Amino acid sequence: MKQPEHKLQKAVIKYLKLQHPDVFFNGSLGGQYQKYHSQRKKKTESGYQSGFPDLFIYEPRNEYHGLAIELKVKGNYPTEAQKRVLAILNNKGFKAIVCTGIDEAMEQIDQYMKT
Repeated sequence: MKQPEHKLQKAVIKYLKLQHPDVFFNGSLGGQYQKYHSQRKKKTESGYQSGFPDLFIYEPRNEYHGLAIELKVKGNYPTEAQKRVLAILNNKGFKAIVCTGIDEAMEQIDQYMKT
């Protein structure tokens, strides 16, 4: 059985807090299912944008303004909206990537923080 992506995000956040405790970041609630129309409307009115990455690290490094990570479990792939947002972020000077699994996410975070 595949690990749900929210469990992957939880593990990555735990790792980030332990290994890089001074890093300022924000995790996205993502496109979690909203049962009621009023919930979906509130989310949209509050500025939620479909495709925004799961994790955003607000730490500039070298030529990048920050690191945005879309987390995926093996067998899942980014949606067109996610690809579009990652491309926009990359064009605006952020490092925006997709990481599949905890190992790749840890490696990319560590590599980014060393630069």
